[in-house]
Amino acid sequence: MDFFPNIMRIHIMDNDTRKSVPNIAIRISIFARFKNNYHFTLPISDNRGIIEVTRDWLNQEIEKVRNHFIMDYSSLLKDCEPKFEFHVYSVEEMKGSIEAKKFYKNTMDISQEFIDQLSLVDNYKYQPLTETIELHGEKIIEVELKIATSK
Repeated sequence: MDFFPNIMRIHIMDNDTRKSVPNIAIRISIFARFKNNYHFTLPISDNRGIIEVTRDWLNQEIEKVRNHFIMDYSSLLKDCEPKFEFHVYSVEEMKGSIEAKKFYKNTMDISQEFIDQLSLVDNYKYQPLTETIELHGEKIIEVELKIATSK
């Protein structure tokens, strides 16, 4: 059975106020059954605190990684475990992600605009968070990530 949704909507919310949080960067991890897992920085949350990702986008990103690192990755999305992990980046993790994107910019077709956007995210205002979502074959999933403000 194919467990992966066609559309994922992630709603980033402040844990205390329950208000939407725009301009937050998160990573999705996809767990491969063969070789290495996949980790992708998703588009930044919009002014409604929403990140929308399609199955097609995930397949394209997986294909890019598989084509450029053929010895390290082999699983297609349909071959991966039926779960996602979402992670709200810490400040240090965000710095590392930006540096990696600069390094692989041309190889992985990462736009300078996206790198610039990542350098302006508001993750510093919030604590990192990791949440795992089990998949059950839904075609559309909606996830709320409630993030706590930094102390």
